[in-house]
Amino acid sequence: MIDSRKFARQRLKSATRNEINSLIHAANLTPTQCRILDLHFTQEFSVCSIAEKLNCCESYVRKSLAKVYDKVSKL
Repeated sequence: MIDSRKFARQRLKSATRNEINSLIHAANLTPTQCRILDLHFTQEFSVCSIAEKLNCCESYVRKSLAKVYDKVSKL
């Protein structure tokens, strides 16, 4: 994983719910990215579980998370 993505992931993992909401707003995430972020970090769903819940493939969830990490790393 790219270092900037690792940093963003760690930042999200250690963030409170209010901090995650602030990051979502500041990063201009799409509604789908917001949902995936919420499921993954707030509700602690695995990538596989998120894919099943949203009726999509795991690669889509992984790519969406990578985009979220890229956006958060720029903040």
